[in-house]
Amino acid sequence: MLNASSCLLETLLTTIYEFSHFTNRVPELPRVDLFVTTADPVLEPPIITANTVLSLLALDYPANKLACYVSDDGCSPFTFYALVEASKFAKLWIPFCKKYNVQVRAPFRYFSNVATTKSDDSPDFKQEWSQMKVSTIKFPYNV
Repeated sequence: MLNASSCLLETLLTTIYEFSHFTNRVPELPRVDLFVTTADPVLEPPIITANTVLSLLALDYPANKLACYVSDDGCSPFTFYALVEASKFAKLWIPFCKKYNVQVRAPFRYFSNVATTKSDDSPDFKQEWSQMKVSTIKFPYNV
């Protein structure tokens, strides 16, 4: 029993060291540019493009080192409007993802019956989760 406890403690200390070592090295992380391409709003629905952009923006990476660009070769006003709505929704979604360490970062996937695992049982989380789910349900209708 003592050996298992010491092994667990050693693993925990190693993890803490590695995390602090990583956070100290954040200035060394490279800038990352992410490109999302689309051409036809019929073949590539704008809601899918918007969800892709939202999931990329919610990545666990320093925001000042991450840029996301969308190239719409079809110049679709539908895609443009979907991205305008996505930018509004991102102000809610990205802080939620970072606060609760959401791993499935595409909103439509996170709230699907298959992917949803509410691991935090705190009242604050439950309330925010419910509000975010309502916002996620409304999001496609705004697009």
